[in-house]
Formats: sequence, structure tokens, C-alpha cells
Amino acid sequence: MIFENLTIRRLIIHEVFKRDHQKNTVQPIYGDQLIALGDDALAALRTRVIHTMGRASKNVEMEIGNTDPGGLFSLSKELMSLDDNEFILRSRNAANQLSSAQTRRDTPGGILVVFSGVVDYPEKNVIGFIKAEPHNGFTRVNQDDHLSLAFIEDLILTPQAKLYKIGVFLEMDPDLATNENPSNGYRAFIYDENMSPKNPDNAAQYFYEGFLGCAFPESSARLTREFHHLTKNFIYELDIPEEEKIGLHQSLYSYLKLDQGQTVHVGTYANTYLRDDAMRDAYEAFMRQKEFPQNAIAKDLTQVELHLQQRKISFRRGVKLTAPADRFANLIEIEQIDGVQGDGGEGEVPNWTRITVKDMIASQE
Repeated sequence: MIFENLTIRRLIIHEVFKRDHQKNTVQPIYGDQLIALGDDALAALRTRVIHTMGRASKNVEMEIGNTDPGGLFSLSKELMSLDDNEFILRSRNAANQLSSAQTRRDTPGGILVVFSGVVDYPEKNVIGFIKAEPHNGFTRVNQDDHLSLAFIEDLILTPQAKLYKIGVFLEMDPDLATNENPSNGYRAFIYDENMSPKNPDNAAQYFYEGFLGCAFPESSARLTREFHHLTKNFIYELDIPEEEKIGLHQSLYSYLKLDQGQTVHVGTYANTYLRDDAMRDAYEAFMRQKEFPQNAIAKDLTQVELHLQQRKISFRRGVKLTAPADRFANLIEIEQIDGVQGDGGEGEVPNWTRITVKDMIASQE
């Protein structure tokens, strides 16, 4: 594991706040000196970073997207080589960038830990950014607008205080960087407590994209999941009878799960399963508007496997129907029928749904 030999050499902490009622950013409280943690606190921080960055389910290597001079990646490269005084001053810009990236009022404030150090052998420079959100009942001790050492150690050592989000830039070989590709020779990683291997998008976009300037790698698994998600949204928005939507959802399952092809392709799905040119054109335009690749991509069902196991249909009055996706078409028949006049209100004839299940009841609750 690349972070096993982490040594933290410098550490500074700033406090950031959520936006005010007018959605304006609130100026952070800046740390004005490097933090000299006690041995126990420093060891605890090191252990927590190593542990969290080693959890494969919540730690993802990212692509460095924003390499502009004013971005966090460029700032990180500066911080690796600055002296202590410049490190203190320039790290304030990281707090400003995090405040700007938190565009929603419901995004909480917290503590931004900026650390520099080395990992691996031979040693490689690393810059890390941790956004920690204090647990309920946590009290910050404010001493003349400075973050107290007691506050910092309590935040690190208290079990309830999770390190929710971590971003790390790692300098592998800076000689590989060029003017055209300044991120060559560098790697980026994120950790987010809310992320899972099946749903990496649960990671906070404001943190990994708006703040760190990173993006998820365009892996086959991610693109296959995106194809599934976007196509479902397109079907949902179609102005067609619900029975036809059911058939289209089934076709999406068939294309991904049953089709023996090794690739996923927007045009192939459209030509095979969509009923006419107008719908095909609308689908292809929708996928282009969402910036989904128009070329074929390798099919990888890793991130959609769970979504393809069950078909679920929900009705407006709370009724839900769930069935195995691979047997849905053979077990379930659904048709729209006219209901009883007046049940829909104001003398209208409501639309009802008749469901036929080709099986016997096994149990009830």
C-alpha cells in the first residue's frame, strides 16, 4: 500500500464555514502557524490517514483535471517545495478554494487540515487535504481567533469525529511533467466516507471536482453504469404509455445482461430496441447532451450488477412490485385499464393497472 510509510512533516489547520443566508462565502479563520502535535496525536492522525486511504471501497485514484495556475493541483506543487513561512501563507488559498467550492448552503463547514510529507521508498513528496466535520456536541475553543491545540487534538483523537473527506496529491516523477501535460508524473487520490464501490458518485462533487479539481477515471465499469443510469432517465422522461416504458426497461436489462456482445454502444442500443427514428434520434441527442461517448465502450457490469438483479415498479398510492429481473418478462404481465368512474375525482375515469403474476402466493406478511 503506497501510504504505509507516510511521514507527516508539516501541518496547518484552517476553519471553513458554510455560506451565509445570502449564499455568500464566509471568510475562513486561518491558521497562522504550523501545528506541533503531540506524539500521540500525530501518530493518531498518521494512522487514520493510512487506514482510510487503504480502504479500497472508499478510496479512489482520480484523474487530475484542473491544472490551471490558480487551481489546487498547482498550489499543491508549490506547497511541496515552499519554506515554512510561505507554506503557512500559501495554504490559506486552499481554505479560500474550499469555501468557494462549497456552493450550497447546506454544505457544512469544518476543519481543513493541510499537511505535507513523504510516502513510499524512495521517498515521494505528498500534499494532503482533509475536511473534518466535528461531531455533535463538539466545542471549539477559540483563543483570539486562533484554533487551539486542544481543539485540534480532540478532533483527531475523538472516535466520533470521522475524517469524512481526504484528497492527496502524490509526486511520483516531476521530471515527466510538461507544459502540455503538467500533471504527468503526479497521482491523485480521494477518500470519502459516503462513497461505496457500487456508487462512487456518492462522493461529494464539490470536494473532488470543485475543490481538488479532479474527476473519476473514465473506466469501463463507470461508463457502463453511466450508460445504464442515463438510459433509464431517458426512458422515464418519454411521453409514452407506461406499458411501453416497462418494455424499454426490460430491453435495457436484456442489452446489458443477456446480450453476448462485449461492448456498449449508444447507436446499437437505439437501433435494436427503440421503435422509430424520432425516438432513436431523441435518445442519441440526449446522450450527446449528457456528454456520453458515442463510440463503443467495453462492457463491465461491476458497478451495475446489483441494479440488474431486481425490477421494481412503484405506484402512486404506495403499492410496489418487485421481481427478479431475469424472469420479469416471463412472470409478470402488466396492462393499463380503465378504472371506475369517480375514483379519480371530478367524475373522471382513472387509469388503473392490471397485473398478472404467473405464480402462486408463497407467503404473506
